[in-house]
Amino acid sequence: MPAMTAEKKALNYLKAFEAEGRVVKRVVIEGKRIELELETEPENLSEFDKVDMRYDKAGAS
Repeated sequence: MPAMTAEKKALNYLKAFEAEGRVVKRVVIEGKRIELELETEPENLSEFDKVDMRYDKAGAS
């Protein structure tokens, strides 16, 4: 069986990730190294997620 090129391997990885429902933002091929950057889900923050709710005894008067 002939050796598979890095481009063909990257294409196979791309197809596999997309078949699983993942979104691939970028593919980088440098020699034998293949890097796939996947789209991440944005965090859904509520108005309370940014508030520090800790009670600090040192800061209380």
